[in-house]
Amino acid sequence: MQQHAIILGAGVAGLTAASTLKDQGWAVSILEASDRVGGRTFTKTVEGHLEEQGAEFVHCDHHPRVMAALHRHKIAVQALPSTDTTWYWQGVGTPADPLDPSLQSLLARIDQDLNLIDPNHWITDRNQHLDRAFRTYLEAIETSAAIREKFLAWTGTLTGSDPSAFSALGILRDFKMFGSAKTALEAEEHRIIGGTQSLAIALAAPLTENLRLLQRAVSVRRRPSGLDVITADHRVISGDVVIVTIPFNTLHALDLPFLTDPALSQASRRGHANRSAKYWFDPTKPFESRISASPTTLAFMDVTHTSGCIIKDDKTSSQTAAEALGLLPDHLSSARAHTWTGDVNAQGAWMTVRPGQAAVIDAAWALGAIDPTFQIANADVSPVWSGWIEGALYAGHCAAQRVLGD
Repeated sequence: MQQHAIILGAGVAGLTAASTLKDQGWAVSILEASDRVGGRTFTKTVEGHLEEQGAEFVHCDHHPRVMAALHRHKIAVQALPSTDTTWYWQGVGTPADPLDPSLQSLLARIDQDLNLIDPNHWITDRNQHLDRAFRTYLEAIETSAAIREKFLAWTGTLTGSDPSAFSALGILRDFKMFGSAKTALEAEEHRIIGGTQSLAIALAAPLTENLRLLQRAVSVRRRPSGLDVITADHRVISGDVVIVTIPFNTLHALDLPFLTDPALSQASRRGHANRSAKYWFDPTKPFESRISASPTTLAFMDVTHTSGCIIKDDKTSSQTAAEALGLLPDHLSSARAHTWTGDVNAQGAWMTVRPGQAAVIDAAWALGAIDPTFQIANADVSPVWSGWIEGALYAGHCAAQRVLGD
């Protein structure tokens, strides 16, 4: 009898797991709560140009799975046009350069701690002391407030979060993926031609008959010889394997009675630290990219220089963000945004782990290694490139390989 895998979530991780298992002869059912594929890759077309609501950038030299997937589906990328970046602090704008000599000593000191990071495990005995607020971590190793703020402005592009709210361990893991802190700051960024969501759409194309949109899973139950998924409309779908790829911040809404430790549900309910969204607007004239650490916010233009975008969290007013970046608040009066914290299917943007959450995430990822019949495998819990499209591809492929025993 053909074995059956149920995949919860039709983002990049879920589609990758489903495709890999289907290619090996498995029956697959993909349950997606929303009306589209892609998860937090979500591209909108506005007056003939693209505005990314979620994931946007890839690093060709560091994301081999993304590049391989794009190549298979004949999707191209384009480098970002060369542009200056301005750093704003205390209302003053100055040229920003990741090669700034004043940053190099701090970057070298951070790289020492990267030797403590295990790429395969979120947290270990060697690095658990790094699981503290990133601002606190920096204050302990850098005495200059100006240098700290300059560095925090750059790291805001990776975290989208207040440095007092996210863990140093999380961002150091990002630096480890790049190879060094310096490389993370200066790595060349590319956009996917046709929009980031085009990859998910391409992954979903061979899975049309397996995909069920607007099907929200509310519970998973174990049976003596398999598992049942119960949906919000009381359907029961039985399978041999369940792979959960929905975002970390939504896991608490999925009833998993066989997981008796409440830590995962509690951490998910609190949510990770990233409450940011992209606010697209129509500037009166083109502007250079801008970054600020007080508050954490950044601004850039789309590839056509038609629209501008500010990334800020939902606790920072549009006026405060615009003023921090030297932009007119009027620019944001009619901004277009998808607020991920208000999206019931996401409840947050890309993964930015809080202090104390790394151990919970590590345990969630390890579930599949212990028993491949039930796995949590999304970009959020992936130990490799967490929160990135690369991490989603890794998580989906790894989950499928665990099921297949490879």
